[in-house]
Amino acid sequence: MDVFLPDQKEYVAAILNGWYIHYSFTFPPSPYILPLFVGTHFNCDATIFGDYSYLDGYATEYLNMYEPIGCRDWQTANILGEKGIESYFSGCLTLTLQKFGGVTSNHTVFLTDVPPEIKTYIDSLLPDKPRISLTHRFTAEETGWQSWQKREERIELFLKRYQGADLVVTTRLHCALPCIALGTPVILVVNRNEDYYDRIECFSQCCFCFNKEEILGGKADGILLKPVENKKPENMIHQMQKILQDFISDCMKDKKDTNFLPDLSLYQDLYIKRSQCARRAAQVLLQRQYNLEQQYNQDMEKVRCIMERLKNIQI
Repeated sequence: MDVFLPDQKEYVAAILNGWYIHYSFTFPPSPYILPLFVGTHFNCDATIFGDYSYLDGYATEYLNMYEPIGCRDWQTANILGEKGIESYFSGCLTLTLQKFGGVTSNHTVFLTDVPPEIKTYIDSLLPDKPRISLTHRFTAEETGWQSWQKREERIELFLKRYQGADLVVTTRLHCALPCIALGTPVILVVNRNEDYYDRIECFSQCCFCFNKEEILGGKADGILLKPVENKKPENMIHQMQKILQDFISDCMKDKKDTNFLPDLSLYQDLYIKRSQCARRAAQVLLQRQYNLEQQYNQDMEKVRCIMERLKNIQI
């Protein structure tokens, strides 16, 4: 988003509900973007910094301009608070999805990106129940080269399938949350690790969460056999809807002064073109880092095999 350039010198309003950032050197966004941060997640940068320090300095100053920042999880809200950025737990905008009209029940259990052991267990527990396995993993050809319209159509197809289901079992938070919004019973398969407590636990009050061992141990059988609709967080949903409506209303009636914006050609020459050089260098370094990690893992595996053979040598 930092290289976004509008067709003319103007602000472009954007609702920034999402996970930021995969590459820390691309934040903050372009000055032409007028953001509403709601349902925002910042993760610990594992690529370069190894922590949240990429949010210090100018990134903090930028977020201060648009606070309060609506955070998708408690961890993000706490991190921003520690950096002096006003923030609050907003939840995720996928919880505000409305039901589609004309969707009939398909009486199916959908298993989305679940481990094979869980699929086998559910197959044996519900042998007479229609079951369909799905994945949210797609190749670059299936996603990056498709038109936005085609991608929207596929998303709508998935959501309608979930809306008509008797039950959805998934490892995907962004499969579980839309199901809650659409009124479909859902079980979220989790690992109770650091990522769970950072990102997912805040939704555990409105979502049935079980780890693999609990499901295989029969602790989810009651819901699997007689699905129960999850508890929809109505207050959270209404708060997000009001925030969105107020933002859109303000953008429609208030004409922001563009005198503070750089000329398009200036931003193009002094930032976008110049940053491409740094971007290419960063990509090369990241690829080399990845290659070294792969080589290290291969070498350590060879060492492990040699050590195992030495143990078996009779002296």
